[in-house]
Amino acid sequence: MPSFLPERGEAHLWYARTDVCCTPERLAYYRSLLSPDEAERFARFATEPLRHEYLLTRALCRLGLSRYDGRAPSEWRFSANEHGRPQIDSPGAPINLRFNLSNARSIVAAIFVRGIDAGVDVEHTARDSHIDEIAQRYFSSTEFASFQRLPPPLRRERFFALWTLKESYVKARGIGLSVGLQHFSFDLDRPPPLRVAFDAMVDDSEAAWQFGVAQPDPAHCMAFALKRGEGTDWRVHIGECVPDAAWACV
Repeated sequence: MPSFLPERGEAHLWYARTDVCCTPERLAYYRSLLSPDEAERFARFATEPLRHEYLLTRALCRLGLSRYDGRAPSEWRFSANEHGRPQIDSPGAPINLRFNLSNARSIVAAIFVRGIDAGVDVEHTARDSHIDEIAQRYFSSTEFASFQRLPPPLRRERFFALWTLKESYVKARGIGLSVGLQHFSFDLDRPPPLRVAFDAMVDDSEAAWQFGVAQPDPAHCMAFALKRGEGTDWRVHIGECVPDAAWACV
């Protein structure tokens, strides 16, 4: 288990499953934590699975932050930057506590760090998708060439590893799709550690970034990005959780 709070050089990535967490009792508790804006958005979801996914995402965020700061989960307030990335906007909150969220079918994830930009992305890999067409459009030329060299049974795994890595980087930067996904590359044929390569269109430092890929189960792929600056890689704790009041107070 990680220590609390996250120290400099340490990131905590938590994920939770809707089928485990969304009991009637927990769903009622999760709804009680929502702000008026969140409650209004919750009411707009048309299906029960989407409503559960949204509630669990908000609960994981609020209860996760309360593990590190101690305030009540319902007291957290949030704003968004000009590209829509959420950030803490609660008076008195630690100014260097940061988070990023992601959700996919039946699973949600949150990464918590101090003092750096971080991103997380989780995807449902069994969904129907035209991965060859998407890869050709959004992958770099070197990524797509490597993707095409794989036998078809291995392409889906490679596609989602690259897609989640790219999404985690874009989310960590917090500048939306102004960074074209084809303008940076990951070479998954090389041994670890994972590193990024930027083309001339991206104003960023390759040495500043750390990445990782995890597979919570056979149907999901998850990746994280940390702008940890030049130096040694950070320690990253990845764990499954069941967000509730007891978990938030550990």
